[in-house]
Amino acid sequence: MIPRLKYDPQLDSLTEKELKLLDKASDSIRKFVNKSPKINKSDFAPRDAHATTYSVVKGTFKVYEEFDRKAIFPTEKLDCIIRISHAHMKLMSQEKTIPAYGFSVKIYNDEKTIANFPMVNFPLFPIVNVSRFLKLFISINDYFAGNFFRKIFSSLRIFKSFITIIPNTLNFSFQNQVLKFLKRWNHFILSLDYHSIGVYRMGDDLVKLKLTPININHKIQDSRIDLSIENYLKSNIYELELCVQYCYNLKDQPVNQLNKMWKKSKFVPLGNIQITELLDKYKVENELLSFNPFENILGLQPVGKIQKLRDQAYKTSLQTRTEINLK
Repeated sequence: MIPRLKYDPQLDSLTEKELKLLDKASDSIRKFVNKSPKINKSDFAPRDAHATTYSVVKGTFKVYEEFDRKAIFPTEKLDCIIRISHAHMKLMSQEKTIPAYGFSVKIYNDEKTIANFPMVNFPLFPIVNVSRFLKLFISINDYFAGNFFRKIFSSLRIFKSFITIIPNTLNFSFQNQVLKFLKRWNHFILSLDYHSIGVYRMGDDLVKLKLTPININHKIQDSRIDLSIENYLKSNIYELELCVQYCYNLKDQPVNQLNKMWKKSKFVPLGNIQITELLDKYKVENELLSFNPFENILGLQPVGKIQKLRDQAYKTSLQTRTEINLK
């Protein structure tokens, strides 16, 4: 049996320059969220990414007997809440649009969070360089939160950032996933696979995660995405299988190179999610749900440089939104 690569804190380490940029990014998040009610013409402050909520659903997560869960999960059956969203920073129409979806999973037991897994329907991330990502992120926040002249300046920086990203998308692995994404453009949102953005610990091992729906027709009847989800759940049981892909070496399964698919590592089934209830997405407590993966138990923490950025970003966004929405 090939030994699995074990977690090393060096995989997460950021340089002094990257940490300074992260502080600037946090400031830009705070400014954007403070202006987000005005930007979105809403009476509350949405999230600074994945602002549009399509649905919030509740169910159970059951770990398969074959998986050795005892060192990680406290019990075989746990509760879960899932927020289904659109990736755009601004509130979007509930009508069909560019299918960039979020599928954030919270697994918990007796109100204690075991794991938060923010997942999306595209398995790769086009930016490898942390500094470039932070500069782009700051520019996008400045564009939406700034005045007319700030928007012009930010637009130029965003354009420059996109030019530097293009080479990261030209490899076969990335282009292959783009073609698959385009083929599924009109597929029902609940019929898509969802992937972790980066790597997580599974005990001392390193894994990527994938959620695959079980026996769902990809055709859709309703033009409104929220109604299509609601109508499906009224008459169907929605089930997904959670799978993990183990890291054995950094050449074939790179932790900090998220623009290429992992090779020579098959997905292994871990457990099953069954959705049993549709929650009110407009309730304040559901809008304020945190899916920060750094709230996970130690054995399920995120790994990698890009992942590391999310901790401060999530905390800044949640704190600012809470201050505004609970006034």
